[in-house]
Amino acid sequence: MTGGAEFSPVRRSSAASEAMRSIQEMIVDGRLSPGARLPAERELSELLGISRPTLRETIRSLVSMNILESRHGSGTFVAALDTATLLEPLQFVMALNDRTVDELFEARLLLEPALAALAAARADAAQVAAMRAAMNDRDRVAADVTLHRLVAEAAGNALLSTMLQTLSTLGRASRAMTASRPGVLRRTAAEHQAIVDAIDRRDAAAARDAMAAHLNRIAGAARRTAGAGGPDH
Repeated sequence: MTGGAEFSPVRRSSAASEAMRSIQEMIVDGRLSPGARLPAERELSELLGISRPTLRETIRSLVSMNILESRHGSGTFVAALDTATLLEPLQFVMALNDRTVDELFEARLLLEPALAALAAARADAAQVAAMRAAMNDRDRVAADVTLHRLVAEAAGNALLSTMLQTLSTLGRASRAMTASRPGVLRRTAAEHQAIVDAIDRRDAAAARDAMAAHLNRIAGAARRTAGAGGPDH
């Protein structure tokens, strides 16, 4: 059921937020794992020391955040907690706001050139070979996503790689739209080649510069696409 997780009563003030925090902490520290079933409503409200209406409010909020999922007739479960699912509410917000295109690329420009430089210092032959193989994918959008992921993984920093995965997930809807602009994919392929060649040569400065040049050009295409009604690549 809950893997022996011990629920603690929460303070009466702002009970719903405290209950949300308590459940989130239990997920973060591993006391509740993805797929775990929460106790029944009556039991859980007693364990947390809140009313059943407050518990329902808490559950609704966590379900809307894709942290919990309610299954009719079965109960409430911890969701799969994959990055794409957790970011769906934020993707909705981004889709409503063209300004976020600039913010997304600002974040990528801070992160990805540094990852490329680290990859040049740390990538092994197998990782470089995987990057070159990714560039041969006929699905150019898939090739783009895969290559950026492989560069991040070759950087050897799991935290930075996860941060990039978050940014990539947020930009996935706009990515395909930008790719449809004339000439974008052909120039992207050449830029990817320059990035991988620099990594293969262990030239951190060149890898950083090649990634920055690539992202700056794509950012311009994304802004033009956003102005016409859609964003990124």
